[in-house]
Amino acid sequence: MQKPARNDIAAFPELFADMDQFIEELGDSIRRASLRFAVAAIPGGGLVLFILSRVG
Repeated sequence: MQKPARNDIAAFPELFADMDQFIEELGDSIRRASLRFAVAAIPGGGLVLFILSRVG
């Protein structure tokens, strides 16, 4: 009988049972963070451009 390889996921299925849920939650949090960054960066970039045009 062969020994399972150490990197074989099938050897420890209980460790990877909730992996799909984890990946979905991670993707959701990345999307939320990206949206918040865009909401802050777009007006902030406009403000910086406005100030630079007035100074220069």
